[in-house]
Amino acid sequence: MLKEFHIFEKLDKSTAFKFLRDTNVWIQQIGYNGLIILMDEAEQTSSMSSKQRETLLNNLREIVDACTKGTLKKTMIFYAVPDINFLEGRTAIYEALNQRLRTVFEGKMNHSGVKIDLENVQIDPIFFLNEVGDKLAKIYELGYNTSFDMQNLHETIQEVAKDSYEEKYGGISYKRVFVQNAVDAFHKLRANQSQ
Repeated sequence: MLKEFHIFEKLDKSTAFKFLRDTNVWIQQIGYNGLIILMDEAEQTSSMSSKQRETLLNNLREIVDACTKGTLKKTMIFYAVPDINFLEGRTAIYEALNQRLRTVFEGKMNHSGVKIDLENVQIDPIFFLNEVGDKLAKIYELGYNTSFDMQNLHETIQEVAKDSYEEKYGGISYKRVFVQNAVDAFHKLRANQSQ
């Protein structure tokens, strides 16, 4: 089937960026504005070997470079890290990343160094989760070509937000729990609507 579409390469480490770049071009050719990529691979860094961690950081550096050079046009990447200490180390890769991700670089604002500290977002948590839920629902509706009953949707998001926030002292961030539970709830809403 891949040959029919003139795809002859395997997806592996050596071809990953080419696949990502070509996927982005294709997405624009079929009428979308661009690509948003959410990456959360840095969460378990404490259990990684130094070699795995260096590979992960090198991947991040390559992504930043590709965005800066314009190789990945019309692409917005959100890369979640546990904290800023994630970028501390003694090898050249750490310094290279720190340089690229500084908020201010050579006296001017660095557009590739935008950092959002989710732990210090000054907003009512339930209100915040409801807003995130509304935005996730819009993406879900587009992705699954469906639409929700607004009343059911808002009640569901509110309930999931309250339940997730009550888990804020657990081992996993309540924001992450909310996103996982919200998507599960959207699946259930969609299944109920089709019955």
